[in-house]
Amino acid sequence: MERNSVLQPFLSHLASDRQICTQILGNIMAGKSSKITKQAVVNFWVNNLQKHIEAEEKTLIPFLVRHRFNLQYTNLLHREHDTIRVLAERLPAGQEGDYLYEAFVKLVHEHLLFEDKVIFAQIQETIPEQELAQLRLVA
Repeated sequence: MERNSVLQPFLSHLASDRQICTQILGNIMAGKSSKITKQAVVNFWVNNLQKHIEAEEKTLIPFLVRHRFNLQYTNLLHREHDTIRVLAERLPAGQEGDYLYEAFVKLVHEHLLFEDKVIFAQIQETIPEQELAQLRLVA
């Protein structure tokens, strides 16, 4: 299914974040330097993912609520964003060792896949194109 052009800015950020996340996850699984990998995870949060989440919560999620999008999905997005933030706050302390970083990256990876495969597919299927065009005005 071809994605609506209005969704492209969100999808581009999503694809970029997924690529970074996949690369970090690969480094973790390959046993790359723990210190370098931990810094990459923190940088990913600060420079990419935090902005991704803020943009969705400021623009996309309110738009979805106004257009009566599946409330369970919007609530799930909020809960997952909150969980990601809670874990991100604990990253720099790193008292849990490498496990916290790995858990964070795995959670984010699954969240991004869910957004791509479920949320954005549902948006396109359930919100008429004319209404979806309004997202461009607020993005």
